[in-house]
Amino acid sequence: MTQQSNRGVAGWVVAIFAFTALAGFFWPRMAGLFFMGLAFFGVLHLAVLVYEQIAEPQFRDDMSPEEFEHYCAALLRQAKWRANVTPASGDQGVDIVAEKRGLRIVVQCKMYSKPVGNRAVQEIVAGIAHVDAQRGVVVTTVGYTPAAEALAASNNVLLLHHSQLHRIDRLLARAAT
Repeated sequence: MTQQSNRGVAGWVVAIFAFTALAGFFWPRMAGLFFMGLAFFGVLHLAVLVYEQIAEPQFRDDMSPEEFEHYCAALLRQAKWRANVTPASGDQGVDIVAEKRGLRIVVQCKMYSKPVGNRAVQEIVAGIAHVDAQRGVVVTTVGYTPAAEALAASNNVLLLHHSQLHRIDRLLARAAT
């Protein structure tokens, strides 16, 4: 969990205790019922917060390339895309095929320690034609070389850091204009 989410959980725990104490103080009266209702709502909200933090895909530095592909696909699914990881061999450079509202994109996932170069962009351009997709996306854990950025711009390929995948809809729309 992040420090910010820990503060959010801690805030709800404090609120639940406060509402429970106020409910006990005002108990047989209507105000006591009101505060008990707020405490119950707080417990439900806290349970949802904890579930979301547990269920959310987590990035790890020690992931294998295949785990990174599945992590990226899970982030796309969270953004309401139908995302499928392709088989490891014969994928023509396409790691994920994702669809949403009639738009098909192909994604290549690169978990590198150095900036991603031209080859990844060239492969995803070929993958767009191979899978009959409208757009191509390269996702990495690091940045891109200037040559890769220039090639991507001239081929309408979106280059992302994995932390940007949750905003892919806005980024695709912005890149299309």
